[in-house]
Amino acid sequence: MKSILRTTLISLTLVALLTACSMSAQPTSDPNAISTAVAGTQQSMALSQATVNANVLTAMPATPTPGPTVNYVTMTEDELAALIDQAVAEAIAATQQTTAAVTTTTSDSSVTADEVTYVYDYYYYADYYVQYAEDLMAQYYALYSDLAYEMIAELNAIEGELNQMNDTLSSIDQSLQEISTTLQQGLEVAQSTLDQLNTAAQQAQANATELKSQAQDMLSVLQTDQQNRLNQIGQVQPSNIPTDKISALQSGFTFIDAAKSAMGDDKLSRDELMNLAQLGANAQAGFQQFGGAGGLGNGNLDLSQFSAKFSEITTQFARGQMPQARTNLDGFERSLGQRPNGGNLPGEAPNRPGRP
Repeated sequence: MKSILRTTLISLTLVALLTACSMSAQPTSDPNAISTAVAGTQQSMALSQATVNANVLTAMPATPTPGPTVNYVTMTEDELAALIDQAVAEAIAATQQTTAAVTTTTSDSSVTADEVTYVYDYYYYADYYVQYAEDLMAQYYALYSDLAYEMIAELNAIEGELNQMNDTLSSIDQSLQEISTTLQQGLEVAQSTLDQLNTAAQQAQANATELKSQAQDMLSVLQTDQQNRLNQIGQVQPSNIPTDKISALQSGFTFIDAAKSAMGDDKLSRDELMNLAQLGANAQAGFQQFGGAGGLGNGNLDLSQFSAKFSEITTQFARGQMPQARTNLDGFERSLGQRPNGGNLPGEAPNRPGRP
């Protein structure tokens, strides 16, 4: 594409030069002829400069790769955060490339239609990733706004910087549209318009630098947030220990039911996490104390072997490993078998009034 552009520009330059020379070869005092010759010379100079600009333009950026089409509910918190981090990094890089393209194309105090297209290629790339990053953040807010306090505050700060950069990119877009309209009308682009474009590009570069500084610690903030959750649930002690094997088994199903209810809307709040931690601590104590083999209808199920499941599942929730926690929870429920039948263990005949 660019080789064709350069060939075309060179050809036009030669034609313009030949036209100007042929006119100047015949002495004349005709003012119109003199003006035409001067215009031809000016055109050839402009085309020559355009050829130089075309030679220094770098390769066009690759078309942005669409973000993965996924159900974010099936992702862990770490996986979603990694996507956000990558999208923000891409938005920063593309914005920096856009500002560099503006600097390159305006270095000679003029802009051609091809150069406008060239800058737009980078602008669209930056705009795409800004929107993609914002969409990912919206998904994170929807899933973790009531759980990840520190991370939400960090993302709010990043989003603020991202919005500022997006506003400046919009200013670049407006300047490019104005320049494009001027060129389509066959008019010369005013220096003030080029200055406006360069000012917007400089501001976008500054925004990109600030965003990069703000976003560099995002994943560390997430780790801190998750560790704080783990510390909180780690401090929970049993408050209502089951008094026998039946109530111990029932407490296990109470934990399972509470976890499923909490995740019914595909998100977990900090309060729900702490409630699960408390129910899990109670059930775990009961499983350890009354969970030995025997006493159940099948006579073989040893509840104590499952006592660690409560802290394991609660830890997965605290780490934002929701898919793994769901799978673990379902497997745990199947392992426990039938639910207690009233005051009886699975397999036992129901107690009747007046009978022991």
